Amino acid sequence: MSDTIKQLLQNLVYLLVNSKFAEIEARQENGRLSAGDIKKTLEDYPGAISFPPDSAYDSAYIYDVYDQTTEARKIEFDLWYDNTVSDLTLSADVYKDATGKFKISIDDIHVL
Repeated sequence: MSDTIKQLLQNLVYLLVNSKFAEIEARQENGRLSAGDIKKTLEDYPGAISFPPDSAYDSAYIYDVYDQTTEARKIEFDLWYDNTVSDLTLSADVYKDATGKFKISIDDIHVL
């Protein structure tokens, strides 16, 4: 995983763990989910969302989407609850915007 993609994922997980749902929306990283949708999904899962260890990011699944213009990727990352990996998965898209800067956007948060 490139350092840029890893940093984007870590930043998004940081916002999720700290319940910064409005900030996720303001940064336009919420994708098709509203701040309320994200909050409800995370709160409905049993336990408390927690920070994963740095090594957990190495196990994120990254798929190329084969769009050379945006260098798009799909990421699947298992969120952590009560300091243990869970089966609640963050699905996110990473792509280059019109300025060439990488962005991340939530596609879904679901049990896999």
